[in-house]
Amino acid sequence: MLDWLAQVCGPRARATLPFAAVHYLLLSGVPADDLRRYYPTLVDESASPDSGTYAAFRSFCVRERGLLDPLLASRVTQTNEVARCGYLSPAFALVVELSGKPLSIVEVGCSAGLNLLFDLYGYDFGGGRVVGDMSSRVRLQPTLRGNRMPKIAMPIVSARVGIDLEPVDLESEDAVRWLQACIWPEHVDRMRNLRAAIEIARMRRPSVVKGNAVELLGGIAMGADPDAALVVVNTNVMLYFSPEERARYARLLIELSVTREIFWIANEHPALLSPAGFGARTEISTDGSLPLVMSRLFQGRRDDRVLAMVGAHARWIEWRS
Repeated sequence: MLDWLAQVCGPRARATLPFAAVHYLLLSGVPADDLRRYYPTLVDESASPDSGTYAAFRSFCVRERGLLDPLLASRVTQTNEVARCGYLSPAFALVVELSGKPLSIVEVGCSAGLNLLFDLYGYDFGGGRVVGDMSSRVRLQPTLRGNRMPKIAMPIVSARVGIDLEPVDLESEDAVRWLQACIWPEHVDRMRNLRAAIEIARMRRPSVVKGNAVELLGGIAMGADPDAALVVVNTNVMLYFSPEERARYARLLIELSVTREIFWIANEHPALLSPAGFGARTEISTDGSLPLVMSRLFQGRRDDRVLAMVGAHARWIEWRS
């Protein structure tokens, strides 16, 4: 199996890719009852692996190699994790508190733009602390660690736009199926919220621009509402930038701040933020969590703070600020 994956995927042979490709085929209806029964997203939510799981998985891969090879050779894993809104919405509320203005949001690496519609979702932070549209089919319940609470408020948004190299076309069943396939099959709640968010986005049509963020961000920022607080946000995106692009991106934000205040919100690995001058003061966790960082930039100066530590897939948040 490993030799085959190395041959087909080459440097793209990350563990998530073959699992996503198999999930995609199962979602497409390729028959495999012996394997399908292990996928909670497809059958009983209580389905779980046992001693026969790998044999069924391997048998499927061997049998369907003709379908898997082109997927593994051409696809990359891509997610639009709406659970990230569980930490973005409090961060946005903090920007409103600091600026006293509505928000003009630019999301870099927005995928399908689902997180741009964060104010159409419902949030339950526990202890009766709820915010947003509690009638929404997207219900987010992040686990809060520590003893600090985030800002529980829903900000006013005057404008929102996303930028992505390859935006997900929500009218394409194939594109949507691949987005779903990249959800881990035991994460039924993530799949449920993703599907609900897709239905909302098909009705509300978030504004998404196709292209390189480093090339497009300047023009979009210059045209943003001058009476709004400009917020640039990126989550788990820097991994897909080259080191040169990361450095250019950071310089661009500083240059843009000469003429207007910018709030930059990022949830990235500290090593990938270091070209921006951050990261050095942010610890690298041992539990896979990533810092949620907010930088307030104006006239070339910056004020950085770590708002929170965020667990994988935003399943838990430890608020710091």
